[in-house]
Amino acid sequence: SGRAGRGLALGPAGAPHATARGVGGFLGGAIRDIVNASATSGALGEALATPATGYSVVYHIEIALLFATLVAIGPLVRHAERRSLIQSQPAPGKIGLAELPT
Repeated sequence: SGRAGRGLALGPAGAPHATARGVGGFLGGAIRDIVNASATSGALGEALATPATGYSVVYHIEIALLFATLVAIGPLVRHAERRSLIQSQPAPGKIGLAELPT
């Protein structure tokens, strides 16, 4: 009875977030392991035959995805800025505080 109601609770936003983190962790680990297996076997050449190669590939993929996100968000931000500028401009013919005589 004292422990009732304790534990993990996932709401509508928590479940997709937890799923995305799990899938991301799995994919990152799988890509790292596959690249490391190829690198240490010598399939990628002598220069990349280190265990750090897998981590480097995963980090580069993350950086590319971050840039892709910025490219996708750019037009949305411009659209929101334009809309806020239009809404903040006074309607023609109306007198605002700046137009009052001093």
